[in-house]
Amino acid sequence: MIHLLFMVLRAATEAGGRAVRNWAQRSESELLDALVDGDQGAFDWLVRKHWRSMQRVASGLVRSDTVAAEVVQDAWISVFKEIKNFRRESSLRNWIYRILVNRAHRVGKKEARSIPFSQLLTDDARSSDRDPVDEFTSAGRWRSPVHGWVHSDPQEQTMNREGLELLAGFLEDLPESQRVVVTMRDVEGLDTSETCELLQISEANQRVLLHRGRTALRRAMEKVESEIET
Repeated sequence: MIHLLFMVLRAATEAGGRAVRNWAQRSESELLDALVDGDQGAFDWLVRKHWRSMQRVASGLVRSDTVAAEVVQDAWISVFKEIKNFRRESSLRNWIYRILVNRAHRVGKKEARSIPFSQLLTDDARSSDRDPVDEFTSAGRWRSPVHGWVHSDPQEQTMNREGLELLAGFLEDLPESQRVVVTMRDVEGLDTSETCELLQISEANQRVLLHRGRTALRRAMEKVESEIET
């Protein structure tokens, strides 16, 4: 089974965005049943769905992208081996990320290549106990959205996809602590308490990092939009 997992991992990293889409339409219970039964297609879909986000999170928890890739791979091996023992008391996504973060911490202690996530925080993020002036709603949406990226006809939809690709690139350029929090909250959909628990940071710190990351992304997108208009 481990050999099979390595095949899935390699396919996920080589094939990019291609995925088995039918699992997205099924319930998590059905997906879990298939995973427990060793369904290769289910594992393939699961790895493709989370791989890139897990790499972004891991790279913010260890000092090297190479080590981060190893952490992600080891985390998937653990998921593959332990899926039959998953008690379904939390979501599958949260369970996977808990394995990832714990693995990153263990690797850091063993190889002295990582630092506590809290040390990545800026001084004002550590000391802040208030919400920053927020340009976003409680649901994470911009209060005054950037215009020009959502279109209806096919040609303009292509432009919209290009905008999403730009946004993904800007996400990679964020400081590590902001990138990890934005990825967990806005890409993977974890809530505040889940993010704070996994990263072992306070809600105030999480709010500051999330706000700064979102604001940086907005500023970058607005700059591109203004350049297009001129």
